[in-house]
Amino acid sequence: MRYRPLPDIALQVGDALPFTVYDRTGKALLVKGHVIDSDLMLVRLQERGMVEETVGVPRAETGRVDDVRPRRQPERPTVTLRDAQDELTLIHRDLLAGTAQGATARVSALAAQLRDAYEQDPDQAMGLLQLEATDHRLSRRLMHAAVLTQVLALPSGLPADHRLSLMCAALTFDVALAPMSETLAAQTTPLSDAQWRAIQDHTLTSVELLERAGVDDAVWLAAVRDHHERVDGTGYPRGLVGDAVSIEARILGIVDIYSAMIRPRAYRDAQPSRIALRDIFLERGQRIDERLATLFIKELGVYPPGTMVRLANGEIAVAVRRTTDGAHPQLRCVIGKDGTPLAYPQIRDGRNPDSAIVEIVPASQYRSGLGSLHVLWARGGPAA
Repeated sequence: MRYRPLPDIALQVGDALPFTVYDRTGKALLVKGHVIDSDLMLVRLQERGMVEETVGVPRAETGRVDDVRPRRQPERPTVTLRDAQDELTLIHRDLLAGTAQGATARVSALAAQLRDAYEQDPDQAMGLLQLEATDHRLSRRLMHAAVLTQVLALPSGLPADHRLSLMCAALTFDVALAPMSETLAAQTTPLSDAQWRAIQDHTLTSVELLERAGVDDAVWLAAVRDHHERVDGTGYPRGLVGDAVSIEARILGIVDIYSAMIRPRAYRDAQPSRIALRDIFLERGQRIDERLATLFIKELGVYPPGTMVRLANGEIAVAVRRTTDGAHPQLRCVIGKDGTPLAYPQIRDGRNPDSAIVEIVPASQYRSGLGSLHVLWARGGPAA
């Protein structure tokens, strides 16, 4: 028997399958007549399902071709991580080389795509990037920072144009460090004098690179210049105090701290999100804006989306959605008690003693076995 991918027809939750679905080895997954009971099942069918080669495309009762609905695609962010990362890397390269034609438009377009992904599904946008925080690649970290700015910008009431400018700043605030970012992440020895000067100067150098490329957005440039300023005056480059630091720069400073701490360095492991948030909490009202720090911690919760955790029963799960109770996010089990990745991530209730969270685990240990990450945020699915 020969098989081919599912016909290009609409399938929706609640539909009965008009044919038997097989995997690529010819093993029957679901028999004809089985009812699709969740978005999770729908995503898996569209990604992996095969049908017998002789199966035709079912049609409506009239038999007209134009009565066949197009296949329903699962909701996903509007930009893929790989494409966005590649584009941002190119933008950084061109800014450093002084050849970034249309830099404002290019960065703004990427920021708008990430903004749309966040507005479509905030937990998924944050979670996908949190799960990818397994190294210190600059472009990926700055994308994560850009999405995280919206956690504070929206509830703070920033107007739409300022929110977009802030995301542009997040995508470019460390561009001057791009040539040395990999070296710094891998370095275990003390900084050289040249490295120290480059770090102290990088905010002003990044602004110079952006201005040279034609960026004249005052909100964007101020956020880049001042993201290392601290409200108690201990920051740099100008030692600003209190409200002299723009709210955009204060937001960017917080997400910079968080996104850096949860990524590994050669001299330390990645810090669990809970530790990073604890450190921000301890700095609130001192070096970090107290209101924004408190809001950031409240909005992310104890286990931000994308955090991998070990459950009391030995399973490994991913926190996928925040709840009103920050200590009990929605969970999907991805690795069973025996260490085997599950074909279908299954819902777990962390309030049950058997599936209670016992610790955060490094995503780097399990990320490679997860397969498609988008399915984690599909609605519905089997629960236990």
